[in-house]
Amino acid sequence: MRSLNRNRRSGYPFIRIFFLLCLFGVTLVIFSGRLVSLQIANHSYYSELAKANANVIKPLSTTRGEIYDRNGKPLVTNKITYDIKINRSLLPYGTENEVLKNLLELFHNGGIQLADTLPIPKDAPFSIDDKYIWDNEKSKALLKFMERNKLTKADISGDKLYTFLLKKYKLVEADYTDPSILRSLLGLRYEMDIHDFGVYAPYTALKNADIKITSAISENAHFLKGVEIVTSSTRFYNQGSVAAHILGRTGPIFAEEADNYISKGYGFNAIVGKDGVEAAFEDYLRGIDGENTVSYDETGKILSTATSKEPKAGQSVRLTIDTDMQKIAENSLKEAIDKAAANGRSVGGGDRGEDAATGSVVVLNPNNFEVLAMASYPTYDMNTYSKDFNSLLHDKNRPLYDRSVLGIYPPGSTFKIATAAAALTSGTINKNTTIVDEGIYRKYLTYQPHCWIYDLHGTTHGRVDVVNAIKVSCNYFFYEVGDRMGIETLDEYCKSLGLGVKTGIEIGESAGILAGPEYRESQGLTWQPGDTIQAAIGQSDNAFTPLQLASYLPTIVNGGRRYKVHLLKSVDDFYTKEAKTVKEPELASTVSLSEENMNLLKYSMKEVIEEGTAKDIFANYPYSVAGKTGTAQTGKGSDTATFIGFAPYDNPQIVLSVVIENGYKGGNAAYVAKQLFDYYFQSIQAAPPPQQ
Repeated sequence: MRSLNRNRRSGYPFIRIFFLLCLFGVTLVIFSGRLVSLQIANHSYYSELAKANANVIKPLSTTRGEIYDRNGKPLVTNKITYDIKINRSLLPYGTENEVLKNLLELFHNGGIQLADTLPIPKDAPFSIDDKYIWDNEKSKALLKFMERNKLTKADISGDKLYTFLLKKYKLVEADYTDPSILRSLLGLRYEMDIHDFGVYAPYTALKNADIKITSAISENAHFLKGVEIVTSSTRFYNQGSVAAHILGRTGPIFAEEADNYISKGYGFNAIVGKDGVEAAFEDYLRGIDGENTVSYDETGKILSTATSKEPKAGQSVRLTIDTDMQKIAENSLKEAIDKAAANGRSVGGGDRGEDAATGSVVVLNPNNFEVLAMASYPTYDMNTYSKDFNSLLHDKNRPLYDRSVLGIYPPGSTFKIATAAAALTSGTINKNTTIVDEGIYRKYLTYQPHCWIYDLHGTTHGRVDVVNAIKVSCNYFFYEVGDRMGIETLDEYCKSLGLGVKTGIEIGESAGILAGPEYRESQGLTWQPGDTIQAAIGQSDNAFTPLQLASYLPTIVNGGRRYKVHLLKSVDDFYTKEAKTVKEPELASTVSLSEENMNLLKYSMKEVIEEGTAKDIFANYPYSVAGKTGTAQTGKGSDTATFIGFAPYDNPQIVLSVVIENGYKGGNAAYVAKQLFDYYFQSIQAAPPPQQ
């Protein structure tokens, strides 16, 4: 009995040793598996987290400066919004697809569609669409994805891309009863990939989320680990579509711009001005980001956050624009275009204005060349720009195109004021010079143009001086004046007036085309004597922006001083709105226009309104204004209608130009001018002086 017990006791050490060995073995297997997970299977993920396992400096977003009109009315302000972001640091490894699926279901239930540029149809069969692949920005993203994943075109043909993505993102078709959910999940994973999703680059799934979706995400936070609701600031356009072309837009830094912006201290994720005022005054509007020091533990969990550098808000910009005048300009331009088209249709068409659909109007202060209003039609609403982009891009009337500064148009008879100014200043003619209109200008055998009245009625204007020639818009008079003066002299004065040269406005603009040997030679062609007489009435190669037409007139009515056109009135402190920098007029050129000749030209334009080509529009008009109509052949469709003018006559405070493409006759453009003159006299001149 004792020997039996002794034998049993002698086995205990062996059993204990065996048990310990087993326990050690199991532990070793667990740790080995964990090591494999860390070092091999999930190396990239944990390597990225390891980088974050320390104090990390992260940018602290600042506030962009705001934009106001000359009277302090807000045009662009900042609006607090809520963005839905996916944070790699907080998204547990292995749960990505489950979390994203839950998020997609919430979005689907809320009727929200996310950005999805994956070039695979939303419904089966999921074969790549070759036409979709190479579509501009989408193709750039796809090529970037292919390069990263070492794929060729052959690797993504048919359903190969779909199959590749399933494998890459560890998705199994059998796990999804609804193929559309799986396709949406692939689209989201793809978007995250092409936007460099990672620990240092959270992915913004939805911007400007409403309270309904943010509440749903908060209520389901336990199913959405890694999904954050982040407060941010977005641009809000307080006046809707008003001044859309002037204000411009903001957006992310593009790859080709990165080096330039990074060298200036911008972060990779910075939002910058892309065009218009937003881009022109970027250096004022941009704020300086602060810095947060964020401490992570080994799992990527945030332990603490401390501000190490305070952000600095951008400066606000006050423009020269008068918002109320801008609204009048935009509304009256649309009305005039619609009216011209309707009138053209009512008389049976035939190039009589029925094709009018686009145009522009510009209003300046002639004393300092501030832009008071500048409208291009059709226009758009910056608040819905992203949503409307595709339809805007494919609209045949090109609403995104700013005709005021980029469109160039033949000036027609509005150019005759420049020809008259050049002829008077150069001594080619004087106030007493008269020329007999013979109907047909016969000096050159190869080119014998007619005066418009001869073609229309078979008569002539008889003997006319410069005042009457402008009043009745006599082509013959200006044929002869142009021929006597010569194209070199005409072009010299026109450049000083600002025609064929850039105005200096801060946003992008075209230089236009000034007809003459210089331009003709640049096209590999030869200037002929007959071209000069055609150029003198605003035809030939002459083509200017509406802004140039508006900016050459002030040089005449203010006595010969041409300033650079500008939109900036002042740069203000963001918080106090106190002006820190005030824009001063900058002289661009001068013309030796005598006071006598200036008054002669002004009087001629007053005659146009009261007795000449614009009298039907301004019949019984109670205010003293002056202007010049113009009609220019386009070669296709109805003629272009133009008008330039100023008010008040005795002391000009506003000058303007109106261009209606295919507007048929200058009177249609003069309608817009009349509405703006009304606004000036009734709202600006009649307003009580500001209290000191």
